[in-house]
Amino acid sequence: MAALAVLIALEALAINYLGRNNYLPEGSEHWTEDWLIHYFSPRLAGPHKAIALVLVDAESLEKAGLPSMPPADRAWLGKLIAAVADAGALAIGVDFYFKTPTDPAKDESLIAAIRDAKAPVVIAAVDDAYLQTDAQRRFQREFIERTGARPGHIYLKRSKEVFSLGDRATRGIDHGPSAQGYRSLTSTIASLAQVASAFGPRDIPDGAQRIDWLLEPEGSETFARYPAHEILFPQAGAQAPDLKGKIVLIGPDFTGQDQHTLPYSLGAGQAMVFPGVFVQGQALAQILDNRFFYNWTAQGQFALLLCIGLLGAWTAWSLHNTRADVALGIAGTLLIVALSVPFFIARAPLPTALAILAWGASIWTGQQFRALREPA
Repeated sequence: MAALAVLIALEALAINYLGRNNYLPEGSEHWTEDWLIHYFSPRLAGPHKAIALVLVDAESLEKAGLPSMPPADRAWLGKLIAAVADAGALAIGVDFYFKTPTDPAKDESLIAAIRDAKAPVVIAAVDDAYLQTDAQRRFQREFIERTGARPGHIYLKRSKEVFSLGDRATRGIDHGPSAQGYRSLTSTIASLAQVASAFGPRDIPDGAQRIDWLLEPEGSETFARYPAHEILFPQAGAQAPDLKGKIVLIGPDFTGQDQHTLPYSLGAGQAMVFPGVFVQGQALAQILDNRFFYNWTAQGQFALLLCIGLLGAWTAWSLHNTRADVALGIAGTLLIVALSVPFFIARAPLPTALAILAWGASIWTGQQFRALREPA
């Protein structure tokens, strides 16, 4: 039995390593998770009360007499930031980063608007590795310094697998410091004194975090969303957008640019995409609501797979019956799937596909090991 235990430990080690390093297809794992999100993620009764999105889109630029494509005119963007601040926003997150100069007067206008805004502003930043030249790196640093705003990185984590059976959906965000020391845009916003005072300080885990998606309310949207032209050029008689006391995220919404497939859109008739600023809104809501998933460490996940494997191997050894082993494999698989629901609700999601793989492999190993040990 000691030799069998060693074999199961090696199996668990291999499955754990291959799974954590994306050498096993993630499609089955994501498929399971997507259904859990679809049915068991929290659904709001109405739009999130603390966050609003202001979208820079083609229509807003057209109404301002500007080219209806990015990048947005910086003087116009400065006016938008000032208007959002004047509307009583608690804080502003700008999901644009600035790497090259444009018209000097317009650059100065945007810098002044951010620096003089009545609400604190956090602007997007990217690491030097994502910029092509030293001039771009220098411009971004100097631009941030001159605005006086705090920077935050905007990296979103799409699914990655060596053998691609998944949907490459955006599933997470990294709140840890980047190579240049930038914390995430959302964690930086949450750490502002004004935000911490309003919502309380948050202990934000470092590193990659699975987003705990909020499902949209029936007949409404997850966040109040306003195209930029409704802020700058409100229609006569229309109700003014309610931004007072809210954290406002300003970001682009252009077809084919910074658009993301999200896991909770499972079952839609066609692929649904959302602008990156919407994903940032979900990540910020998760922080404000203090909803974080437990991340399995490599050691913890190995221990879980080892326990499952030892149980499967011991049962297969004890039964020593092919039909019983098949029934055991099916029953154990269904049990793992069923257990994934309460674990997900408790925000400690099981590595379901890896657990099923460990269960099936251990039953087969136990059966074969027993057959080899018995005389012919």
